[in-house]
Amino acid sequence: MIVFHGSTKKLEHFQIKPASQISIQEFDTLGIWCTSNFKSAQSFAIGTETVCEKSETEFWEDGTPKVVQYDKAICGFIYKVYIDEPSIKEYESYELFMDERDPYCDYASAKKGPLTWKDKAILLNKDEANADFRKNIMKQGFDGILIREMVIETGQEDMYCIFSGDIMQIADVLPLK
Repeated sequence: MIVFHGSTKKLEHFQIKPASQISIQEFDTLGIWCTSNFKSAQSFAIGTETVCEKSETEFWEDGTPKVVQYDKAICGFIYKVYIDEPSIKEYESYELFMDERDPYCDYASAKKGPLTWKDKAILLNKDEANADFRKNIMKQGFDGILIREMVIETGQEDMYCIFSGDIMQIADVLPLK
């Protein structure tokens, strides 16, 4: 299987850690997110980084330059990734995925009663919920999941979440300009 992964960072190998991908921020610790659509992966390779540098126009009273901080636009990389026959659990919709993940989530809201993702409540245990959900899916013998037509920045796309970078081989790295 060939998929594409967009990142603002240069990677030598994949590992599960927060991806800093805005459109999947709630799920960034679940696994490594990929798509079969090259164009969709591009949106994950564009972002910002915080830069601190001496100002050329602002100075302290003693004449030393002030240090300014700003967000600088960056373009990263698209990784063409090969995965050898992964076992993927498929969800026909985002809703079905969320319903299965929900028992692992603790929510807070002013609303009374048991809460679900549909209540738009605050998720209190993102990392733990993602880890427990991932463990459950892996116990079932799956290497990752596929969510059909997940809404991301570029529209609705089939999104893969792979639980281990060990099964992913980088076939090509394409820098964005």
